[in-house]
Parts: sequence; structure tokens; C-alpha cells
Amino acid sequence: MPISVTPETDKPLPDDFESESPTTFKKKVEVASKTAKVLLDGGAEIPTSTQEKIDAEHLFKAFTDLEENPRLNKITTKTLETPATVQHLYKMLNDYDQQVVEEAVQLRRFITNKLIEDTGHTDARHRLKALELLGKISDVGLFSEKTEVVVKHASPEDLETQIKNKLAKLITRGKTIEASMDDIEGEMGSVDPDESDDSE
Repeated sequence: MPISVTPETDKPLPDDFESESPTTFKKKVEVASKTAKVLLDGGAEIPTSTQEKIDAEHLFKAFTDLEENPRLNKITTKTLETPATVQHLYKMLNDYDQQVVEEAVQLRRFITNKLIEDTGHTDARHRLKALELLGKISDVGLFSEKTEVVVKHASPEDLETQIKNKLAKLITRGKTIEASMDDIEGEMGSVDPDESDDSE
């Protein structure tokens, strides 16, 4: 099934025309996996060889290892430009993301269950703390501090009036003094450009 691409002409021009190609390893992997997703969603079927799977596994390990700080070089750039490798890498990252979400849900359930158990503790301090923490769970939201942000939109006419009023206040606040140069020199004293401040 062919992929049809329709260009959009209603997009504004960018502020600068610098290259938007990714410069870090992590960014390059993200861009490559998003490209693979578009290809897969479009129905592309790319056969993957054993070597390409191995390359994808190496990239996956480098991308998911928090202690490792991989850098872009010619080899990784070339590997990330191989469609079959990128497709396999995307599938691995997609599975990894789902596993991370599932583990987070399991951990959340475990902590919630432990807190529910602690509400029956003999010590009142433990019971109270467990109840407080249960109340802070986002689903319950009893003790969470909520901040409300109100955005007031003004019409262009109102904004223009406000700006004119502020400018009028600023202009009328300043005082204009009519004076000649002789008056100013008489008040401030004349300054000879040849005089120097050397007091040595």
C-alpha cells in the first residue's frame, strides 16, 4: 500500500534556517523510531536480517542504559539510517515503554495496598500517616494542594486603551523645563574640556 504525502502550505516559515537534524544519540534514536512508526502505520513491511536485529539490540541497550552516555559517530549514524534496524528498534522500544508503564501501575497498586494495611496498625501515628498518604494519592486527592490559574482574555480594543492610558500617565509624569544653555551653565557651572580631574 503506497504512502501518500500531501504538503501543507499554511505553516509559517521558521525563525532560522539552521539544520534541524538531531545532534545527540538519544535524539537521533527518538527521531528514527518516530520515522519507523510512520512507516509501519503506513503499511511498510521491511524484512529484518539477523545482523540488523543484533544492531538494533545494541542500540536499544545503549539507549535504555542510564549509566551509559553514548555518542553519535559514523557507525551509529549509519546503523540508525538502516530502515530494518530502526523498525526492529522501534518495536523493542515500544515493548519497553509498555513494560515500564505496567511496572509503574503494579508498583502503585503495591504501595496503595501496603498503605491500606498500615491503616490498621496499632500505633495511631502510623495509622494517621498511612491515611494521610492514601489521601494524597492523585485518584483520591483529599490532601493535595491545588492551585487555580485564571486567565482573563481582553479584547484588542481593551488592550489598546490600557496601553494608551499607561503611556499618557508616563508622558504627563515627566516635567519639561524650558531653559537656554547659558541658564544651565549658570546653574551647573561651566566645564572646560581641557581641565583634568588629576588631584595627584
